[in-house]
Amino acid sequence: MRADRKPLKSSAQSGVIAFAAIIIALQVAVDLAHSVTAFPFVHYGMFSESFSAPDSLLRYSVVADGRELRAADFRIYRWDMIQQPLAAFDKQQATKDFAFDKAKFSGTLPAIYSAVSPNLDNSPTVAADFPDWYRGYLSRLTGRHITSLRIYRLHYRYGDSGFVLLSKNPWIGRQW
Repeated sequence: MRADRKPLKSSAQSGVIAFAAIIIALQVAVDLAHSVTAFPFVHYGMFSESFSAPDSLLRYSVVADGRELRAADFRIYRWDMIQQPLAAFDKQQATKDFAFDKAKFSGTLPAIYSAVSPNLDNSPTVAADFPDWYRGYLSRLTGRHITSLRIYRLHYRYGDSGFVLLSKNPWIGRQW
């Protein structure tokens, strides 16, 4: 007697279709939640409004052992790895530890915030410790031991002939 395989095949196909439908429904729900990202579901969207270009650009000049590091000497992702910790630290210092994020978190989820808030604060010595940390980080990125480090904040403005340097201010300087 031959077994009828059709019902098994049909139920397997129905299961796959139901699973796919659930995944699609979850993706739509995440998209409708506007900018909520929950792995493996990602919100796809576009900017909803235009914004004007900033009138100036802040970059950082890094001088290690008397030699200025240049973007042309690094791959783009490596150059970002050199610049972005400086930008993040600068922003942290200006916003007092990204306090606006903590205020939003405590207002939205107060019970969870009270449980984890001691872990959200940076050490009071973070400003003093950053140059030492960055020196070690930069040493690993460049593959050489660094004994002196100077970092400048460079402000540029875009003019008719390209970017024009407005100011170069010393920011971090350390000898080891």
